[in-house]
Parts: sequence; C-alpha cells; structure tokens
Amino acid sequence: MLDTHQEREILDLYEIALLLNYERTSSEPRFRYTKLREVASHELDFQTLLINTPIWTAHKGPKDGFVFQRMEPAVIADSGSREVPDLPSNMLPQIVYPFARDITQLAPDRLETIYWQARGHDSCFKSVAILQHFFDLYTTDPFIRIRLADGKEYFSSPSTRSIIEYELLTVQRLTIAVVLPENKAYATGSADQPRFKHAVVVFESHSYNGGVQTVLDLASMQFGDTGRGPGHSGKGTLALESLDDYHNRLSSIAAGFRTTKISYHITPDPNEVNEAWMKKVAERAKERWENRDDHHWCGHCARPLANGPELKRCSACRDAYYCHREHQIKAWFSHHKRWCGKP
Repeated sequence: MLDTHQEREILDLYEIALLLNYERTSSEPRFRYTKLREVASHELDFQTLLINTPIWTAHKGPKDGFVFQRMEPAVIADSGSREVPDLPSNMLPQIVYPFARDITQLAPDRLETIYWQARGHDSCFKSVAILQHFFDLYTTDPFIRIRLADGKEYFSSPSTRSIIEYELLTVQRLTIAVVLPENKAYATGSADQPRFKHAVVVFESHSYNGGVQTVLDLASMQFGDTGRGPGHSGKGTLALESLDDYHNRLSSIAAGFRTTKISYHITPDPNEVNEAWMKKVAERAKERWENRDDHHWCGHCARPLANGPELKRCSACRDAYYCHREHQIKAWFSHHKRWCGKP
C-alpha cells in the first residue's frame, strides 16, 4: 500500500524497461547505421564471407549468422538534422545484393528477432548499467510498480534491487554477427565459450506473500526467440518474471547454469565514450517517461508515435498505443491483457 508515501513518484518497471531497451538498441554504437546484408544458419552457410573458424564450423547445434554493412547515416526529412534511429523496420538496405535476395522475404517477426538478437550480444552488463544510471537521475527513491504477465503486482524500489551474475554452461544456440567494413565479429554461445557470463537485475518486496523476487533481463533476446517475454509465453523483447520462472528459462537456453556473484552496484565502464553513451540513453528514457502524457510510444517496442487521427490505441482502456496491429496483438498476449484498464 502507498497511503503514507503518495509524494514519491511511481515508475512502472515494464514501461521503463521498454523505453530503456528502445533507446539502447536504436543507438547501439557497434551496430549504428548498419543494414542487414546476409543471414546464415545451420541449414544455410554464409555466401559472401568465408566463416570457417571453429566459432562457426565447430558448432553442430542450432546457429544463426548475420552480416551487417555500415552505411552513411540518414536524417529525418522534416528536420534535416536528427538522425534516423536503427529499427527492425529499416534494417534492410535499399539495394540488396543478388545473392542475398532471400533477406527481402524475411517476415517482420524474423527481422525483429535478428535485430534484437544481434544487438543483445554482450549487452547484459550495459543494460544493468543503463538502468542504474536511470535510477541515479532521481534525487529521491521512487516506488517501482512491478506488474507481471501472470497478473501479480507489487511495489518495490531501486534501493532493493540487486545484480545477479550467472555462468551459463554451454549455450545451446550460437549467434555470430559480423559488421563490415570493420570485419568485426560478435559471438554468443560459441564452442570456445563453455562458460558464458550473463547478468540480470532482481527486485525484491517483502510485503507480498512473505517476499518475492522478480528478474528483469533487458538483454534476454541475445539468445533468440527463447529470450522473448516478459513471461514464458510472451512475444515481447525482454524478460520480466519471477526468479523461479527465469531459472526455468535459463534451463532452455543453456545446458546448465550457476550463480557466480550477487552485487548491488556496477562499476563505471572504463571506456569514457561508452559510459557517456549509456548515461545519454538513460537521460532520453527518463525524458520520454516524464513526457508520457503528451508523447506516446508503442506498448510493444517503445517506438515514439506521432499524435493524430491514425494513432492506434487500445479500444478498451484507451491508455496503450501501438505502431500497428501486429505489435498490439503481441503486447496484448504478452502483458497488456492482464492490466488493460487497471489503474
């Protein structure tokens, strides 16, 4: 109950997570201004690059390979200055190589997975740091409202959160993303990574059924569609669920796992450029949250939406907004149906 603390701001963790993930992935420096050039798998090898290292060839299980080409940055036409964010919807190049025509046949769902899977690589610690920077922008400890896909709700606060680091044993799906022209490769779950580090944020409340722990994993989709959430049957782009449910998720991602460290603060990135970028991501998310009454975003991907007669919103509660019907359906079955119309 919040009767005696109404002056403290209430932050909805799911909405904040959406905003942070959008601002992070749409400006991710490693993949900024890149377009998808080629897709490979355990059934179809690379056509334009010779990937014959053990990272790719030694993995006999499911695997996904992506080649991205860095392009000149585009600007938004009506401003002439603001750079266009990187999104699944603009990830394909205008000109496609003849040998890669198959990428034009990829369904929007598949493009979305590729987008999040590539940009999720090694982003768990960045996501934890960005969330920490976000909370640091508040001078007083706000309430965190946690609404889960199974209908449970409780309140927590930033001061109760902890960071759990896991060691995943033999991640079952290999993902490798190559960025050209730097020829830089980012691999998740390769044969030479038998112990893969992964970190999440855990929130606690001692006022709900004797105590409860909820995991927020903003980088869950680096493991592909298995990382979709927020709960086990969700179609969203992050995980937000009980600790037990999250451990069940990890069991489907890796052959095993163990907790290696529990901490309460992540140290600054020694790379000052990266640290400045993460702080900027947090600042943009906070600004959007504070302007939420006037500037809406998609309840699935958090893309900013322009006001107007074509603005798609939930017909029941009129409080949730979406890019299009497909995102509305995903959000409904992933999370919104449990909370539609509830204050």
